[in-house]
Amino acid sequence: MKYTIILILSALIFISPTHSSAQNHSCGTDAYTQELLKLNPELLKSIADYNSDLEKVNGSGTPLSKKGTTRTIPVVFHVIHTYGEENISKAQIEDEIKNLNAAYQRMNKDTGNTRNIFKSVAADMDVDFKLARIDPNGKCTEGITRTFSYLTDGGDDAVKALIRWDYRKYLNIWVIKYIALDATPTSKVLGYATLPSFTNSTTDGIVIRADYVGTIGLAAGQAWKSVLIHEAGHWLGLYHPFQGGCGGNCSNSGDFVCDTPPVATASSDNSGCPFTNNTCSNDFPNQLDQVENYMDYAGSCQNMFSKGQKAVVDNSFSKNNLRGLNVSAANMTATGVFNNPSCAPIADFSTANNVFTVCQGSGVTYKDYSYNGTVTNYAWTFEGGTPVSSTLSNPTIVYSSSGKYKVTLTVTNAQGNNTKIIDKLITVIPTVSATITPVSEGFESADVLSSTWKAPDTGDYGWKRITAEKYEGTACVKANIDASTLNNALYALESPPFDMTSIKGRQPILRFKVAYRPASTSANEILTVWVSINCGQSWIALKAYTNASGLGVDKVVESGWTPTTQADWKELSLDLSKYESVQNLLVKFEARSRSGNSIFLDNVNIEAVLPASLRNSTLSHLMVSIYPNPSKGSVYVDIDTKGKSFEGLRIYSISGQEYENHSILTQTKGSELNYTISYMPAGIYFAQIKIGGQLVTKKFIVIP
Repeated sequence: MKYTIILILSALIFISPTHSSAQNHSCGTDAYTQELLKLNPELLKSIADYNSDLEKVNGSGTPLSKKGTTRTIPVVFHVIHTYGEENISKAQIEDEIKNLNAAYQRMNKDTGNTRNIFKSVAADMDVDFKLARIDPNGKCTEGITRTFSYLTDGGDDAVKALIRWDYRKYLNIWVIKYIALDATPTSKVLGYATLPSFTNSTTDGIVIRADYVGTIGLAAGQAWKSVLIHEAGHWLGLYHPFQGGCGGNCSNSGDFVCDTPPVATASSDNSGCPFTNNTCSNDFPNQLDQVENYMDYAGSCQNMFSKGQKAVVDNSFSKNNLRGLNVSAANMTATGVFNNPSCAPIADFSTANNVFTVCQGSGVTYKDYSYNGTVTNYAWTFEGGTPVSSTLSNPTIVYSSSGKYKVTLTVTNAQGNNTKIIDKLITVIPTVSATITPVSEGFESADVLSSTWKAPDTGDYGWKRITAEKYEGTACVKANIDASTLNNALYALESPPFDMTSIKGRQPILRFKVAYRPASTSANEILTVWVSINCGQSWIALKAYTNASGLGVDKVVESGWTPTTQADWKELSLDLSKYESVQNLLVKFEARSRSGNSIFLDNVNIEAVLPASLRNSTLSHLMVSIYPNPSKGSVYVDIDTKGKSFEGLRIYSISGQEYENHSILTQTKGSELNYTISYMPAGIYFAQIKIGGQLVTKKFIVIP
């Protein structure tokens, strides 16, 4: 027996968690189990004890086929969302409950598709999943909670700390947008679960993608309908049919269940339901792969559990240290699963399209997301809004004055009421910003990310103000990214509005310091700079920086790099001339994770290149070109007056002082003029041309 347990443990630890590259889905339970074992090696004994139980189950003879007592499992769905489509409906969750029960009670419509060779071992698992009706505090619930968190984007186990109910009473199912665990471009993880032998108060339960819950709503049209059925099987103690690989008997191969034929490896491609597959030929009796088993990866043809698998689940229910407490009579009363009460609603809301910044005088449409009970009355209050109150479910409110405003919603039905208040939810940007350019931001103020600039709370990752590293002063901001950050996650840092008109005509630029080194050749983060001219309703991309286009250097370093000297920083600048007339310009720095290294940002400035004395007029810069730039002493100036009068060319130093004129008119043809500016010492200069009473100023550089 000792040999068998070691073999099973080895299979659990070293088995590959993904399929062949041709497949595009994956169960993450094996990979998750491996991670838990790395962090907690003592769990090996728990697996050994559990697998020893499986041997006893296998040795007890053929399981009875008659229907037994139905065991009811109280379930709670924790929907983690950012008010996007991942905030799935109650109807979609109820559809999944029907889907689960049909599969576990062998009432699914496709039972007739079970092949004749396996019909005799197909089992009714005698399991009934019901949404809990009493929460841990004794209050009425519909078995659904909703929590706003950016962890929905690949937060994985971190979401469990946001909200969890007693694992001994409820099957906790966390619904998120993406799962980062072991995800690759060709294999995405759809869900993962904890095994009964790993039960504990902080991690027990199932994590699943929102678009694979049920068969309607966001999940409509998905080819894989049995993701939660599969993961619930793991939670109840079932392994994959490839868990132990091929072996001579059911105690050392497959899922260690005698009537489920073993599959060779996780990479054995059973997707697409290949009914002739027999990847293990040394099992006894030698049978085809049971691709219709819910614990396989076959997909659309999955339609059965086996009697041996039912015996494994029965074993889990028979022990309080596994799943026994979940189905106890006392727990049925505690969780109220056989009741169907009407509950008081829980107030929840957001804005349409999650837009929280608007221009002065604009309207905001609010969307009701209240849950837990049918709402019969709405009572909204809008600080600073018109109207100041509403009884509609989705009202539109106009804000006439700039500022940050609170929103309150109270929802009511016959069972009670609930109120939600969000302070400073709406930021109304003035038509003309009080912040006049030029401006400089070094992130020195401790509350800079809450008082002026803003960055959404994205947990451990995303933009944070730090003092350990900086270019100068006492602080900078850092887009915190490491190997555990979700690939392609976006983190936004948004400025307050700026009035650009005070430096209009002086070639305004955005200038900033950045520090970054890629963690590897494949982990290359992206920093995109955006501006908005309509108070954040839409954004215009100025430039996307990568390591190859100026963000860092070509050198690849190890993960976790941080700048230690000013030499690790570089200065970047972007032309803002197109936006010099905007009186409430917003700037956004958006970091895209490649699961590599952090991006550091400091000394963000909006300033004028030209001295005040050399302000440009609105004349098109396309009428004047200077080349080469930079030069080594002489430059050429081409001027097209477009038929207007030419009124002179002057050269100024960077300080604004007029320089001795070395301009020679070399050619004239109609409205086209050509000048040569020669014998210039190294430095920065400005050429100012006057045409038709208007000025154009062009910068040029002379190098030694």
